[in-house]
Amino acid sequence: MIGLGAIALISTVSLANMPMLASLQQNEPAIAQSAKPQSAIQLQLAAQRQSIIAVASGRGDWKAIPKDASLRPGETIRYVVTASNTSDRNIKKLVVTQPIPQGSVYVLNSATLPNVEGVKLEYSIDGGRTYSESPSIRVKLENGEIVNQPAPASMYTNVRWNFGDTFPAQTVVNASYQVRIR
Repeated sequence: MIGLGAIALISTVSLANMPMLASLQQNEPAIAQSAKPQSAIQLQLAAQRQSIIAVASGRGDWKAIPKDASLRPGETIRYVVTASNTSDRNIKKLVVTQPIPQGSVYVLNSATLPNVEGVKLEYSIDGGRTYSESPSIRVKLENGEIVNQPAPASMYTNVRWNFGDTFPAQTVVNASYQVRIR
């Protein structure tokens, strides 16, 4: 069994350069402010798992995971990212990035898009150096031909929400993704 601490993430917010980057990694809110005094983003990450009854019945009941919880191989965890622009100004070029925790595998097609115009969902398979909406790898076939194929879930290292040119003032959005414990 893996303790929640083994996959828990630590809150960090990096705002040194544009575009504004935010990396969430824990249940506690993180507040990020840019050089402009009225520009504020609050970020929060919550980890949830389905109850045993919900899994057996096929329902989608997700419950918060206590910090001292033990996680079992094969268990699916959902991370819910909440981003709030508490200022009276739009935020430009906000990017929220989440790593896939060690000891887990991303569940393909589980990431959700917040209801904000222009947001893009992207993934990395190289530790966050590059991102793509559909990561692919080059594979050599038996006949020697090299082709691009979709990257397997086990290669995904990060999920990223790119809010584009504007994250509206006074807006709160939720996005989520799931991982399976190895």
